[in-house]
Amino acid sequence: MKKNQSTKVRLSGSDLSLKIVAVVVTVISILLILFPFALTISNAMKDNNKIYDMPPKLLPDPANSLAVTVDYTGFDGTEEELIAQLQDDMVSTMFGVYTVLTRESIFEVKFYGTMDGNTIFYSRAHQSQLQLEKDYGIYEGTVLKKQTLLYKDRAQRAAQIIGYEYNPAGLSDKAAPQEMEETASTLVNSVFEKKFTLHGTVAACATQKNNSLLLESFAHYMKLPNYMYGRNETVAKYGFMTFVFNTVIVIGFAIISQVLLCSLCGFVISRLLSPRAGKFALLFFLGAQMIPFASIMLPQLIMYKNMGAYNNYTALLLPFLYPYGFYVYLFKGFFDKIPSSYFEAARLDGASNAYLYSRICMPLSKSIIALIALQTFLGNWNDFFWAWMVTERQDLWTLNVALYNISNNVSTKQNALMGISIVTILPVLLICVAFSKQLKASIMSSGVKG
Repeated sequence: MKKNQSTKVRLSGSDLSLKIVAVVVTVISILLILFPFALTISNAMKDNNKIYDMPPKLLPDPANSLAVTVDYTGFDGTEEELIAQLQDDMVSTMFGVYTVLTRESIFEVKFYGTMDGNTIFYSRAHQSQLQLEKDYGIYEGTVLKKQTLLYKDRAQRAAQIIGYEYNPAGLSDKAAPQEMEETASTLVNSVFEKKFTLHGTVAACATQKNNSLLLESFAHYMKLPNYMYGRNETVAKYGFMTFVFNTVIVIGFAIISQVLLCSLCGFVISRLLSPRAGKFALLFFLGAQMIPFASIMLPQLIMYKNMGAYNNYTALLLPFLYPYGFYVYLFKGFFDKIPSSYFEAARLDGASNAYLYSRICMPLSKSIIALIALQTFLGNWNDFFWAWMVTERQDLWTLNVALYNISNNVSTKQNALMGISIVTILPVLLICVAFSKQLKASIMSSGVKG
């Protein structure tokens, strides 16, 4: 037997050049598409002051952690007075570093209180947490200096929010710095030589690189709604998850309603109406898509208000009870391709139209259902205008409405805004990557050319 000989096809010079150009153009296009996303991630991890550096840097500076040891050996007073002084010094140190050392990329401040060689007090705060307290919390609208930091019981309340550990017998698991590093000493002295003073004595200080603090910033960005909209009980309790929950409800309802209603309409047009009547019904759904939303926006809003569908979940969900014309067209076209013998055999056995729809059409329509579910998710995840028009209550906002209102607040820092934007983009990217094969197969099986 003769063995099959594989033949190698050599590309001509023009074909090879075309292939190289195609690869180069593709790579450049991918880089151009990813560059804004990469820059947004980088800015989200930067100190807010570093975002405006010129020329801009693609990568954030390494995150620094500053540890300060303050000694209280020789203190003569009650334990309550000692705790009060520790809290005052803790708040002065943390907010002093945050206020003065704005260009040093210090993302974490650790405060150690020692007495007779034992660490009796420990607290740490991330820069983003201090930023939230300054912009929306205890020190909102104040100029950070000693008088405002320690005014009345502010320092005590700030210490309770930030959190600390205190044990007069010693904190064995907290190793305070014992040496005065030159670089760290220069930084700390620059803080306390200006607006801030301490009850205790700075005994040691140290800095170290810890780039995991860059990622920790995102956890504090998610707490931003709790601070901004703390008067709303739901948002104050659940924070950013309130907007995620609303978005999931809207998208889940949209997917279920569109799959169900569009498939029913497609089944009726395909199998129950005459060809002539089916064409007119399909023309109605497709023609409705040609009406600009701007022309019906105001009448629809007025109608919904008169119905009581305003500033509630009904206003968010009701528009999805109208079948989307393109999805009806997809279902109708797919049902037309199902062999008539399936339906004839079922009818001979006494099957009803409901049986034909639920037991024949829908099980065979998994590819169309997957396509419509993905398209509905992607379309409504990015939807903004209608949800913004019909909701005033903060606990009804979807992600995009919340992001818009947060961005309009003058106190919102750019790094926090970009961090929240990244969080809202990631689910779409992950779903597109995870279901890329299903999406391709769905489009191919549906007959949609792209």
